[in-house]
Amino acid sequence: MKMFFVTILFTLASCTAPTNEEVSSVNTIVVSRVVLSQTPHSDPQTPSATPTSTVLPSPTPTIQPTTPVPTFTVQPTPTETPVPIPTVEDMEVTQQVLWLFETNNGCQLPCWWGITPGQTTWQTAREFLGEFDFDIYEFPRDSGSTYYGVIIPIPVEEFFGYEWELGISARNGVVEKIFANVFIENPPQGNLAPYALSSFLTTYGAPSEVWLFTYSSPYVGDELPFVATLFYAEQGIAALFGINGERQGEIVQGCIQDEPVSFLSLWSPDLNLTFEQVTNGTSELEWDYLSLEESTEMNVITFYETFRNPDNITCLKTPAELWR
Repeated sequence: MKMFFVTILFTLASCTAPTNEEVSSVNTIVVSRVVLSQTPHSDPQTPSATPTSTVLPSPTPTIQPTTPVPTFTVQPTPTETPVPIPTVEDMEVTQQVLWLFETNNGCQLPCWWGITPGQTTWQTAREFLGEFDFDIYEFPRDSGSTYYGVIIPIPVEEFFGYEWELGISARNGVVEKIFANVFIENPPQGNLAPYALSSFLTTYGAPSEVWLFTYSSPYVGDELPFVATLFYAEQGIAALFGINGERQGEIVQGCIQDEPVSFLSLWSPDLNLTFEQVTNGTSELEWDYLSLEESTEMNVITFYETFRNPDNITCLKTPAELWR
């Protein structure tokens, strides 16, 4: 079912691409799959049109935070001299890929595998990624940026497929944006733990905004895509959690805590991008969203307080009549 949901997710929105101390000992955990991306992303242009769905009255939160909500801001420090990106030595290429997924090379988002938007030069990133890429293709943009699709080998016995594409957009020789599919199906316990919803919220704090998308009824058979995208404006992170929802009477329910992050869009916070700018042109994120507040009885604070709890069993519920 989850495999089918991923197929629907990337069929509906034509799938597109997106410092650290060396770790001396890593317990590699097997990864079961990573969704491939095929075509390069477009730079943000005109914000998507505002959805015309019926808007709910402003809800009254049912959960009140008991502690101040922390916020986290990543401040990259530009460097004049390119700094090599560390990785594990004496390890096969595909095992290095597994290690990078497990540890993110010791850095926090929007840094990905040691590559930090707004700080890392493309030359440095290219030398690092060149250690295990199948190919790197280049796609110049009219806006002056260049998209690089990095094809990386992955072990077929542990992933779905044998290669995976990492998308990087650079401008004036510096990495500006990163696009990464992170979805895996039925991961072993503890795998990709930093990308589980509760861990993600604990690490990065309450998002600036939360946006939802679903359908009013199953799209095909029992498959009902349910998407929640967390937007961190000051940190340069958009994290999509996608699962299979369920129609219950007049309500559509989605238990987004059941799966880790599906897709990440990362950028330099100095760009001051809006949610519309980030989602427009990035088809993994292009959905007819409604905000959390207008589509559920939660706001961002109650969402944060609810889902940062790893033992939470509450699911998001939205009126089916709001969706097509």
